[in-house]
Amino acid sequence: LTEVEFDPASLMPETQPVADYLGDNLARAGISTGEANIAPDVDTVAEWMTSGEVNLYFDSVYPAIPVMNRSGAIPILRRWKDGVPEYNTFFVVRADSDIEQLSELNGQMITLQEPSSSSGFMFPMVHLLKAGFNPQEKAEINEAIAADEIGYVFSGQAEITAAWVLEGKVVAGAIDNETWDELSESRRSQLTIIAETAAFPRHVVVAGPTLASEQIEALKQALTGMDESRQGRKALEAFSETAQFDEFPSGAEAAITQLERDYTLLQTHLD
Repeated sequence: LTEVEFDPASLMPETQPVADYLGDNLARAGISTGEANIAPDVDTVAEWMTSGEVNLYFDSVYPAIPVMNRSGAIPILRRWKDGVPEYNTFFVVRADSDIEQLSELNGQMITLQEPSSSSGFMFPMVHLLKAGFNPQEKAEINEAIAADEIGYVFSGQAEITAAWVLEGKVVAGAIDNETWDELSESRRSQLTIIAETAAFPRHVVVAGPTLASEQIEALKQALTGMDESRQGRKALEAFSETAQFDEFPSGAEAAITQLERDYTLLQTHLD
């Protein structure tokens, strides 16, 4: 199994217990050992999944979709990372701002997190595009913005996004609901939410194309049953406080169809 991380060593202690659990509980599917791998980027994950070097991949939806498209892998479950099944993004402005709705952001500069982020880029971009707005990336905060577009720059971190809004560097920013909850009460009191995106799966579990259908079913049963055993619960807690794995409420096919539509909308705009 694999995740994507720029510091591979940092994730091994939390990831290997899940691999060990699967290795101990999948003998009937012909799997007797589990090994964790941390990939440096999504291209590497796609290569590993295509070749069968890696069979399971955990990530948020925005990196996961191109991996699935390139490798033929499929989503099979949700992962309740940090104890939650789904999350979304808020558009925030200063509490003393005159801006009350997204339409008032035309001709203004906002900040997003980074181009690889699901909650800090894909979610807010898709929301703006579906609402008929024209978000355009800018190189600098003070760059000119046309009246019919919403300019955006990247902050690099959700916490910095909030800081830039509070400092008046930009008129609005997009931060995920988990970051919002982690802000101090003082900071939240100085911000106002003017819009929020739809909710998306917190993380998805993706199965590789070389797995047989019976192996995928065995993996799903093993993962969804982890919270029912001591070994499983211990591995879940180590794995970024994962509460459990479960089925997509609307079914995997319906969930991925909507995610693919959103992804295509965003990529078409960026191209």
